[in-house]
Amino acid sequence: MTGTAPEVRRTLAQQHWRRAGQAANVLAVLTAGLLDLVTAGVLSGPLRTFGGMEISGLAMAPPVLVMVALLFVRRRYPLPVLLATTGISIAAMLVFTTAQPLFCVLVALHAASRRGSLRRSLLALGIALTTVPMVVLAVHRSYDDPAPLDWIFPGVFFTVVVMTAWGVATRDRLSHERNRDLHGAIDVRAEEAAHAERQRIARELHDIVAHSVSAMMMQAAGARAMSQSVAKDAPDDARFDTVQRALGTIESTGAQSMRELHRLLGALREDQIHGHLPSSLDLDHAPSAQPGLDDIDALVEVPRSSGLIVEVHRSGHARTVDPSVGAAAYRVVQESLTNALKHAGRGALVDVYLAWQDTELQVQVRSRASHGMRPGTPNGGTGLRGLRERVGLVGGSFEAGWSGEEFINTAVLPVRPPTSGGPAERPAPGTAGWE
Repeated sequence: MTGTAPEVRRTLAQQHWRRAGQAANVLAVLTAGLLDLVTAGVLSGPLRTFGGMEISGLAMAPPVLVMVALLFVRRRYPLPVLLATTGISIAAMLVFTTAQPLFCVLVALHAASRRGSLRRSLLALGIALTTVPMVVLAVHRSYDDPAPLDWIFPGVFFTVVVMTAWGVATRDRLSHERNRDLHGAIDVRAEEAAHAERQRIARELHDIVAHSVSAMMMQAAGARAMSQSVAKDAPDDARFDTVQRALGTIESTGAQSMRELHRLLGALREDQIHGHLPSSLDLDHAPSAQPGLDDIDALVEVPRSSGLIVEVHRSGHARTVDPSVGAAAYRVVQESLTNALKHAGRGALVDVYLAWQDTELQVQVRSRASHGMRPGTPNGGTGLRGLRERVGLVGGSFEAGWSGEEFINTAVLPVRPPTSGGPAERPAPGTAGWE
């Protein structure tokens, strides 16, 4: 046997309970058969028919054994087995004056009622209750001068016996349904957790990898432009051609990587495209591993080294925020800088504003190009959508769009995220643009 120790213990426990269930099943069938042999008169001597004939009690042995054999297939054919055992029992009570085989019927009733719908369970109860009048008649015949209570008491007693068997089966059925619903809820919860993990991976892939690759492409483009300028002073030096080809390869490889990254992000977000709504599990539960507001100053150094002119402006009284809010603010700035690198290019002007208000933090990034849009940059459409999701998950709102020559990303974040509920997303008209 292979597997981890808990799995081995769980498997052994399942095997133990399976064997115990099989043993209990055999014991119940044999006990019911033995009791019916007694109540049918097999072990008590000759049986008397309603016509006055006396027949050996062994005549009831074959019908009882047939009922016992039927009980072994009662789980596969519950209602047919119940009908057959009930019919045999009633037939015995119609022929013999003292035969009352009822226990096999009770076992068959339990099997027919413990699975399936309530309607089938009630049908099984009705079939089993048809034996009660026959049992009452059989008991009544044993009295020479029966009183009214001699009718009432057997009727109530055997009705309670049948109802008890049905009640035990109903309890088992309800317990089975509760367990099934619980397993269904666990499966749904596991699927939500898997979805949340895929969304987290998609966001991290985009936020970290896309930012780094964009910076690498910009550095390569700048180096290639500089090498072309230097090559004019040494037109016979073949090494500059090699350097320019290498830098061009870096740029094209980076662009290809970005296209593959966005294709992968599209696959990870496939279930959301088909209507999966974010749940509370979509919140990152390891915020301590996320960058925050304190990392923004280090963040802007990379685009500065790539040729962007970045300024950070702060206003208001800074306060400690929830790690998830700080991570959302960081990602807004990071994505905005990445877009400025990709679309505005070197020399672009970027202003980052962090404005503290009473219960909110406004993060706004304004970008404007110095020499127009940068062509040929991959556009997967996942950046702003990912930002909108991330900001919404912490209870904030996000808007993006053009204002004159500037492209503005604005996120309004609560100092403390909501403890429950879905994202509070504002409409974001005019978001077509840099993504």
